[in-house]
Parts: sequence; structure tokens; C-alpha cells
Amino acid sequence: MTRAKTRNKTITISVRLRSEEHEVLRRLCRLKNTTQTACLADLATRQAREELLEYGVHEYVEDRASLSELAAKTGLDVPTIMEAVAKTRAKDQGAQAAFLAAAKSLAEAHQDPAFYRLAVTALKG
Repeated sequence: MTRAKTRNKTITISVRLRSEEHEVLRRLCRLKNTTQTACLADLATRQAREELLEYGVHEYVEDRASLSELAAKTGLDVPTIMEAVAKTRAKDQGAQAAFLAAAKSLAEAHQDPAFYRLAVTALKG
């Protein structure tokens, strides 16, 4: 088979759901006006892609793999992984800035400059 034909091949898998889980799925399908099969395929694909991206970001940030290695492992393209890494780093920098601002406020409120220095040291560590 050619690669294009292989990609469009339909694979069948079975999923076992408890009655409560099935009811949740049925409700979602009614709201989205879609079949259970289409809904599960969409949810599974989106969740798998999200987890592959999380894996790629984690491995790259921890310096365990290069972007090209991660692209090969995950099937995601390098720009997609790079964008996710950049977003993660921006969130981390924002969290660090908020942490330091809170530590500075507490240090000033309690007249304890050592508290702020300890916070700075903790972030470097």
C-alpha cells in the first residue's frame, strides 16, 4: 500500500465503558450532534496529541532529547514542539516573577530582607 492509502485505512478498536461513563458519552454526543464513534475518535486523537506534546516539551526541557529526535518519536513537527516549549517557559517565568513579587511583599511586610534573598536562592537552586 502507498503511504496515502495507509493513512486513510480505518482501524477498529473496542472500548469498554461502565454505564455511567457511557451515559456521559451519550450526553456529549447528543449535545454535539455526533456519533459515539466520531466523538471518541476526536477525543482520543486530541488527548493523544496533547500528551505527545507534553512528553516532547518535558523531554526537551529536561535536555533528554533534541527537537529532531522528539519530532521523530512523537510524529509532531519541530515548530509545534518549539512553540509549546516557548509557552511553557513563558509560564514558568511568569510564575517565578509572581513568586518573587510575593516573597518581596512578605519580606517588606515582616521587615525580613533575608526572606526575599532565600526566595531568590530557592529559584536558582
